[in-house]
Amino acid sequence: MYFVAALVVLVGVVCTLDLLFTVRLTRLVRALPGPAGPSGSSGSSGPSALPGRLPDLMLPVGEVVGPFEAVTADGEVRRGPTLTPGRTLVGVFTKNCPPCAERVPQFLEAAKNHPHGRDAVLAVLVTDGEDVSDYRDTLQPVAHVIVERKGEAATRALGVRGYPALAVLDERGGVLAAGTIMAHVEPAL
Repeated sequence: MYFVAALVVLVGVVCTLDLLFTVRLTRLVRALPGPAGPSGSSGSSGPSALPGRLPDLMLPVGEVVGPFEAVTADGEVRRGPTLTPGRTLVGVFTKNCPPCAERVPQFLEAAKNHPHGRDAVLAVLVTDGEDVSDYRDTLQPVAHVIVERKGEAATRALGVRGYPALAVLDERGGVLAAGTIMAHVEPAL
């Protein structure tokens, strides 16, 4: 009788350890870059690319956007770091980026619902010559859209290193929230 009880306890302990090992291994595999890892992790693999954490794709929280001047698709000049008197929603996208294609509709929805309207929304479309008119036309009704090459004024000032890059800026251009999905930044709006 004692032998059966001890065997049942031993099997229970082994199964529990196996489950814990499997959960830990799954978390480690998900943190790896590439197909097994998180989507939207294009960008640098510097010191912030630790297991379980995506690399920073733009300025981190607490940093202030650098000075810049860029012309929007409407022909307006936008200057940073101060963009609006309130909180500004910023999205940086590029054409040949599957995670960007997923985030643009989410960004569009958040921009439509922004309490300060279009004036407090900035979309930066980064191009290497490809046609981004579909993104521009989609975003223009709800955002000021800047189309530029990588490393030009706005992307340099925002410290963009990958796509999609999303942020909420305060009235002085300080980063209140940053990430690769809307859930990272929406609470700061």
